[in-house]
Amino acid sequence: MASNDDVIANQRLMTVINQIYNLELNQDSERLDNFPFHFVFTGGTYDRLFYGDKKLNLAPLNQIVVNWLLNSCGLTRLKKTNEGGVIILSDLICQRKLSIVWPFFAPNANHWQRNENLALTRLCDQWHAKRLMNIGSVLAWYHTEFELDKNRNYQAVPLQLDIETIPDNIVHVPLDTPSQISNELLCRQTIPSPLVEQPKRFEEMTIALIAHDDMKPRMVEFAVDHEYELGQFCAILATGTTGREVAAATNRTIGNKMIRYHSGPKGGDIEIATAILYGHCDVVIFFVDPLSPHPHIDDIRVVVQACMVSDRVVMITNEMHAREFMTRAVRGKQQLKLYAI
Repeated sequence: MASNDDVIANQRLMTVINQIYNLELNQDSERLDNFPFHFVFTGGTYDRLFYGDKKLNLAPLNQIVVNWLLNSCGLTRLKKTNEGGVIILSDLICQRKLSIVWPFFAPNANHWQRNENLALTRLCDQWHAKRLMNIGSVLAWYHTEFELDKNRNYQAVPLQLDIETIPDNIVHVPLDTPSQISNELLCRQTIPSPLVEQPKRFEEMTIALIAHDDMKPRMVEFAVDHEYELGQFCAILATGTTGREVAAATNRTIGNKMIRYHSGPKGGDIEIATAILYGHCDVVIFFVDPLSPHPHIDDIRVVVQACMVSDRVVMITNEMHAREFMTRAVRGKQQLKLYAI
């Protein structure tokens, strides 16, 4: 990935890809044709590298290198960053599907200090993913660690997330020629679509329960008071500690419907954010502690960000609102009106 507003960061990423191609070319044809690493790009970086960018005056990669990436390496294109691409990338790190990351950020811009990028940086360290942030680091890795890493952490290709995917969230790129696609496609403006009402039965819906540390007792009390309402939902997502405490305090029906992710510091918030982006979560109840700071605050903000990207999800961030929602929207009802563009 590379900063979307900095031509130098994108040129540096192109340079290191070209250099690795040239180094492989000088090895032997068999190694060139069977490069052992699969490349995963966030959508915007993919578009800039393979289609070019008129606004940045950025030309696409050389067609020979493009063909090598497509045919010998394989490519996966995630969503764009503003659609949740970095969040999905972080989720793949939590699942140990990715073990090496090349984040080429602009050093003098605030791009690399965005919540999702800070969360990505932290989770690389949490799950021991190598983070190579400049040309020198990538090439040092290539010369000294390539042979070791090519035999580690084998993954199925194309990549599969642990949650069910829907079309266009992850694109396993066909063997086409990206540079043949007109740059005009990148400049089209979308016309806002009218909202469409989509009633959905609670027995088809998924709800997520998240609570900051000091708010977990309140979440447990809330869940005990609303066992019947929570039991109406098809599935209940939760970060590790919150899910364990809620399941222990409530009846078996709640526990059987519980899907527990990692704890928040280990990426559980990112995993729930990914489920939101994929349309696999309809309601998020998040008991936010407004007074106590959290070491993984960027991950927590990413959940809110995912809800802002996915307009359809209902987000509730305090106990009073959550109790009123359960009483007025769920109790005695069979479905909820959701809206989508």
